[in-house]
Amino acid sequence: MVMRSIAVGLCVGILISGCGFHLRGNLPLSEKLLLIAVESSDSSLRQEMIEALEGAGASVVGNPATARSVLKLHDVSYERKVRTLDTRGKVNGYRLVYSVRYTVTGQDGTELRTSKPLRLERDFNFDSSQLLQTENEERVLREDMTRDMAQRIIRQLSTIASRDTPVKRAARDPGGSSPAHA
Repeated sequence: MVMRSIAVGLCVGILISGCGFHLRGNLPLSEKLLLIAVESSDSSLRQEMIEALEGAGASVVGNPATARSVLKLHDVSYERKVRTLDTRGKVNGYRLVYSVRYTVTGQDGTELRTSKPLRLERDFNFDSSQLLQTENEERVLREDMTRDMAQRIIRQLSTIASRDTPVKRAARDPGGSSPAHA
């Protein structure tokens, strides 16, 4: 029985690696983003961003004056729009729309990045006879959208690193073409 479990585990591992699936790793952040402050009027998005930044190796500080950069999340909006109606004209489906814009400024006030509006949408069915379940589903979807938005912003912030050539990346360059040696 143990051998069978091992064989099944190996087969699953081979299938997953063969299809190109890879776990998402940490995205490299520019040195300018490793000591950052986060400002937002939306507390749940701010908290998700702090967790995502710390997960990517950044240190988040509360005082923007002590940070090397500041991430400002603005134009945060969450809407619930009617998607479908039943034959009696009652709502039976909604579309949740979550949008955000952000700006990243350096310590000297220079703008490192300004985003276009980022937008996420999720659909969910509404059953007026199961109001509590529907409210819970919407809450879970909203939390999921907030996490997804934070990860999307992190992915975009990681592109600053490719233009900025952080010190850590240059030190690992196997070709020896580090800017310090050029």
